[in-house]
Amino acid sequence: MEAAIGNELALRVRAEQFGFYEKLTRTLAVVFGAVTIVFGYLRGIEIYAETDAMNAAFLAVAIVAGVLFAASLAATIACRAKRFRLAAKNPLARKKRQRWYVFDYVNVIIMVLFMVCCIYPIVYVVAGSFNVGSDYSTGGVWLLPREFTFENYEIVLADPELWSAYLITISRTVFGTVAALLFTSIVAYAMSRRELPFKSFFHWANIITMFFGGGLVPTFLVMRMLGLLNSYFVYILPGLYSVYNMIIICNFFRGIPEELHEAAVMDGASETRIFSTIYLPLSKPVIATVALWVGIGHWNSFFDCMIYITDVRTLDSLQTLQYYLLQVINSSTLTEGMPAEQMERISSKTISMAAILVAIVPLFFAFPLIKRNFNSGIMIGSLKG
Repeated sequence: MEAAIGNELALRVRAEQFGFYEKLTRTLAVVFGAVTIVFGYLRGIEIYAETDAMNAAFLAVAIVAGVLFAASLAATIACRAKRFRLAAKNPLARKKRQRWYVFDYVNVIIMVLFMVCCIYPIVYVVAGSFNVGSDYSTGGVWLLPREFTFENYEIVLADPELWSAYLITISRTVFGTVAALLFTSIVAYAMSRRELPFKSFFHWANIITMFFGGGLVPTFLVMRMLGLLNSYFVYILPGLYSVYNMIIICNFFRGIPEELHEAAVMDGASETRIFSTIYLPLSKPVIATVALWVGIGHWNSFFDCMIYITDVRTLDSLQTLQYYLLQVINSSTLTEGMPAEQMERISSKTISMAAILVAIVPLFFAFPLIKRNFNSGIMIGSLKG
């Protein structure tokens, strides 16, 4: 009996290993397939300032990516076949086929349509950003570039204001997120403790601020009295604390067994040590979730720059990336002073699309790093109390 159970466990472990290999090879197949399609498409369309060396490079990349795609696809099929054979030998691993109802099909169709509505604007911006501006003005560029060019990105990346705005946005996102997480989690830890003096007063004082606020004008006057106007710290200090985020983290802290706190107190640990060495390490899912919210809020913020940075000379050194995009889209500042020959090939819309894509690319790389903790963090932090 024990030998049979051990054999079933070994088969399950091997099936899980091949399942991991299948996911890996499937991801590689998608990546290499996308590269093959993109460079094959570039090889077949008209490209501004096209050279024979460029065409040869596109063809070589398309061929290599196509070979790697075929190899990855074959590996995926082999891993899936092996996993199915192992599952067939293990009766415990067999799963009954789930029955689908009308609601399931309707739900899938709605979610697919919603996904397309979310993805298509990005596809539209990508297609426009790589298209020649004069050709884009004629219309009809909805899915793929009709006349390919890198000139829009050359203009955007050559602007020194872009890199200054990038530096400000990156620094405020990093420092603002870390400071907000530290400050909010400290308050959440205090509010999660039953022995906190005047806890009811602090609780209602926080709740009231969620429903009532002074508005824009009083907030602006407070910032002026604090000396935060035309200052870098106007990006950091107002966002240090969020009652909603505090409640999420606090509920997560309450779900941590009280015995851990009691054991640490008996060992002589202070509240600071308990918070830093026990509660924070156990709270990675909810911390990652709140970090995503706060970080995206800092990255996409432009209103505070527009309202609180009133000095034009200071604005040049403190403007954020999103405010820079607003200026590019509204006033077409990047096309000023360009030669007439270049103005015939470009348009303000394609340059704006290139600037938008440059601004959102870092988010595509940052989100997968904390994606695995997102679902568990928000569910645990919101349901446990």
